[in-house]
Amino acid sequence: MARRGISLVELLVSLGVIGLLLAIALPAIHSARESARRVQCQNNLRQILIATQSHHAAMNALPSLYNGTALPYPLQEWDLFHMHSWRVPLLPYLEQSALKERLIWGKLATADENIPVAQTVVPTFICPSGTDPMDMGGGIKHASIWIPPANHTDQDRYRVVRSDYDAMAGIQVLPNPLPPNTALDSVDHVRWGIWGWPVFETPTTSGSRLSRYRQGKFSDVTDGLSHTIAIVERGGRPKAYLNGKLAITPDNPEADYPGQVGWSASNTFAWTINADGVGVNESNSRGIYSFHRGGANVGIADGSVRFLSDSTDFQTLVKLYGRSDGGLPE
Repeated sequence: MARRGISLVELLVSLGVIGLLLAIALPAIHSARESARRVQCQNNLRQILIATQSHHAAMNALPSLYNGTALPYPLQEWDLFHMHSWRVPLLPYLEQSALKERLIWGKLATADENIPVAQTVVPTFICPSGTDPMDMGGGIKHASIWIPPANHTDQDRYRVVRSDYDAMAGIQVLPNPLPPNTALDSVDHVRWGIWGWPVFETPTTSGSRLSRYRQGKFSDVTDGLSHTIAIVERGGRPKAYLNGKLAITPDNPEADYPGQVGWSASNTFAWTINADGVGVNESNSRGIYSFHRGGANVGIADGSVRFLSDSTDFQTLVKLYGRSDGGLPE
């Protein structure tokens, strides 16, 4: 009996069915993968929160935003980019004691001696929905005088591995209407969160000196730990993102992130404050930001993790950030 082959029409129909099945399956596969990445991100936040609580239990205080080195108070603005960050004291609670032991505590976090540690990936600090951890950010090495960016050389710069999670010190709430001569960067308009009590020599965070700083304590939070943000996602670094796109401007054609990008080094208070009116996933340099569809994860001081949608009202963020703003209802 003659063998019957597949006709051209049958082949085309078969290919069409296969293409249709792939068109249906691929989005589902992508969605499943992103769902898994989001769960891993939540697990990272939980581990950081548990480590934070363990540190508080051992030291009766949250990790300091500024650790190590012999820099005396008052701290200049540029000093605040170079001390050991709040993440470093958490390393022993994240099974990274050996990494902490490699740090030279008396040297700046951005000093050449500490760069090998700063270029080490700590998986717990990386969201799997973000870019390659080896897409390192960088900055200018510590200097006692301001060096114009146009005069920077390769010897002036350092390169470090980022963190996708940040301790946000508070949120800015400007008066409405804005009175004349209001200083837009005045700390008078910041609702402080759980990360301590900074005192500046002048009313602004921009260009001012930090005269003293006390570590935060859970007992400072009158709203209740279950109503107060501790840690947020701030993905996309070392690039600056605005509403899902690279924040390219004539002054910043490469969309370089303006604040600290490395997990091991501290940051100026100016870049640890959620800006006035900035919601979820609007700006990674001015607020909460992630590459998860529809929102971002935040860690609550009681150890829980919430997913805040892009549509979260700004006043809700104010109540979640502030340690004494009335909190949120259960």
